[in-house]
Amino acid sequence: MQGVTEAHWVEFDDEPKRRVFRARFRRAMPFFLVFGAASAFLSRGGEAPFQTWGWIAVPICFAGTGLILAALWGVVLLQTRPFAIDVGRQRVRMRGRTVAFSDVDVAELDPFTNNEPDMLSLRFGRRRGRKVSLLVREGREPAITGERRDALLALIAGSSITRPSSPYDPKGTFARFNFPGTLDKAGAASVVDDPPQVDQSGP
Repeated sequence: MQGVTEAHWVEFDDEPKRRVFRARFRRAMPFFLVFGAASAFLSRGGEAPFQTWGWIAVPICFAGTGLILAALWGVVLLQTRPFAIDVGRQRVRMRGRTVAFSDVDVAELDPFTNNEPDMLSLRFGRRRGRKVSLLVREGREPAITGERRDALLALIAGSSITRPSSPYDPKGTFARFNFPGTLDKAGAASVVDDPPQVDQSGP
């Protein structure tokens, strides 16, 4: 049918972000598992689990810590769910829901302090709705390139992203200082084009 733009979704699976989190989990897992096993001998105001159940308390506490780690990994997977951008129709699919580019009205650095050397993410979406967090820097290198980079820049260009304001600063003149880590449209595009290195302030 003439006049109808066919859908062409650019998929973002955010595998680089999961890779960073997997590395973090591998580094932290020995500590948590040792702590979990040792917790069988720790008292929390009463008898320690070991005093109550004997040696069986050690594998129970060990397994309990493993379940907590598994739950944390589930949270990571939820936060890095795939999303997609259709530039031609100016639509973005975020966590199972499709909205127009113009509905996207907020963007911020994640973490806003930009103090993590292994990663920096851009969190964006609807101020009172769904948001996604996308890795933009892995180590010192940009994590988004090629078609995905172009699609994300097109989304930002067509968005309604602004910094928040307050009753004391209705025009948002000092929003960068009042709401650290938040970005306007130009700032969000700059973060995608040239992600700030660790400890550098956002645009």
